[in-house]
Amino acid sequence: MVEVEGYRFPDQLYYTDRHLWVKKESDGTLTIGFDDMAQKLIGKIMFVRLPREGVQLTQGKDFGTVESMKWVERLKSPINGTVKAVNAQLRAKPRLLSEDPYAAWFVKVEPTGNVDEALSKLFHGPSLEDWVKKEIEKKVKKGK
Repeated sequence: MVEVEGYRFPDQLYYTDRHLWVKKESDGTLTIGFDDMAQKLIGKIMFVRLPREGVQLTQGKDFGTVESMKWVERLKSPINGTVKAVNAQLRAKPRLLSEDPYAAWFVKVEPTGNVDEALSKLFHGPSLEDWVKKEIEKKVKKGK
């Protein structure tokens, strides 16, 4: 676990520059959620819009939104693939993201293309702590 200034980042996950996490599951699917910094910065989450099962995700394209009292965050897919499961609990209880962002996932995706190549572009392993420190400096301390 990488923890910097109260922000937690499990080191087995992969992270996007838009603060989504990606977890490789044993069955080959990928689970996508919001990281700890994202849920703390966005504030009280009011609404979550997610795609339906069967929808094709395209890397870099929007697949949903999270709305708070502060702003609307567009969720951009870190990978190509087909949505296999959607966390329907978030529609009724979006606050679950604030309670435990690593348990309250958005979607599970059957990836297409070269998964390892896509994941290699995300923050993981030794680069994680430096990235977290830079993000805190950029987003928290400078208020951006």
